[in-house]
This record gives sequence, structure tokens and C-alpha cells, in this order.
Amino acid sequence: MNELRATRALISGGASGIGLAIAEALASQGVELVLVSRRLGLLEQEAARLQGRYGVRVLPLTLDLCDGAQVRARYTETRERLGPIDLLVNNSGVGSDYLVQDLPESEWDRVMDTCAKGTFLLTQACLPDMLAHRHGTIINIASQAAKNGYARASVYCAAKFAVLGFAKALREEVQHQGIRVHTLCPGLVQVPPPACPGERKPGWLQVEDLAEAVLYTLRQPAHVQLDEIGMTGI
Repeated sequence: MNELRATRALISGGASGIGLAIAEALASQGVELVLVSRRLGLLEQEAARLQGRYGVRVLPLTLDLCDGAQVRARYTETRERLGPIDLLVNNSGVGSDYLVQDLPESEWDRVMDTCAKGTFLLTQACLPDMLAHRHGTIINIASQAAKNGYARASVYCAAKFAVLGFAKALREEVQHQGIRVHTLCPGLVQVPPPACPGERKPGWLQVEDLAEAVLYTLRQPAHVQLDEIGMTGI
């Protein structure tokens, strides 16, 4: 039994970058994984690697996070194969580089759906099992853009503000029922990771920094509720 109070984790955006770094850290602690992405080939490759290296079950899952019926159906399939999820990491996100006056409506929908709606739908799918067992953790990967406005990033800021607000409201609903809700708000993160230390960008976080923050959060005693955690590189 690991020390993280988590046995099965679902990670959106789990095939690469931040999500994969979190998956690797959790697998090293014996946590079984469901990795969600639209990129099946990469998902299967990384799932096989993690399973072979750490000896934990890793299930690759292709999923459109913006389709509620699909999210619910695939979660049910996953539950039947692996068991109920007690750790959800809402990591999927996408940005957009437009001035407000030039921002297409389709871009607004794409970013808001991926970041905010996807977080809502996955949370809603996993929550009943957590509530039934009075045990579970939901970690949202937001951004400093959830707390600050940036030019040419209006829809990304709006989406991440929404994630942070959603998390705060959810926490009020479930924190006395054994469910913990946390949000990480990192600054710039170097993705993909550098091939060697000399390629690290000054002032940027690394994906393993977020993975360590997730482990730190999960190691807190049950009576400790962390608010959002801000992270910046130096």
C-alpha cells in the first residue's frame, strides 16, 4: 500500500508533457493508472512503458472530453475493467493566441470546452464513486492565467479562471464528505522537457516540478485541505 491515499488515478492529457510526468510519479508509488488522450498510438506506447517499468496496471483510453455521453460511457467501461477511480487529475488544456477583436467563436468554444467543460465532465463522471466511498482526491492543473490576465490569451485566461472557480465551488460541496479538491497554478512550463540540464529555460518550471507538487499534495493528512498552489520558475 502506498502512502498517497490513492490507488487508481485517471489523468487527462496523460500521454505526454505534464500529464505523463504526473503518471510516471504516481506509477513509481504503485498507483494504477488510466491515461486519457486522443492520441491512441502514443497512449499505448507510454502505457506499455509505464506498466513494464513499474509493474502497475495502466489503461490507455481515447476520449473526447467535450462529449458528455462518451465521457460517462467510457468511465463506466474503465470502472468495470480497473475499479473505481479515487484520484482524478484534470490536466487537459489548450491555448489560443488571438487579440479579443480577432478571436474566432470556434476558438473560444474549443479552448473553453477542452479546459473547462472537460474538467466538469470528468469530475462529474468520477465523483459518484468517490462520494459513495467517502474517499477521493481531485487535482486540477490550472495556470497563473487562472489568476491573472494576459494579452492575446483572453479565452485561455477565461477558461482557467473557470476551472479555478469550479474547483472552489466543488470543494465547498464535497470537502466534508471525504473528498479533497486541489488546484495547481503553474507559470510557464517547459514542454517538451529538455534533453539535458543545459537546455533548461531560466524562469520556466519543469514537468517533474508539477509531478512533485502532486505527490506533495497527496501526502497531506486527511484533515489538511490545501488551497490552490501557485508555482513559478526562477
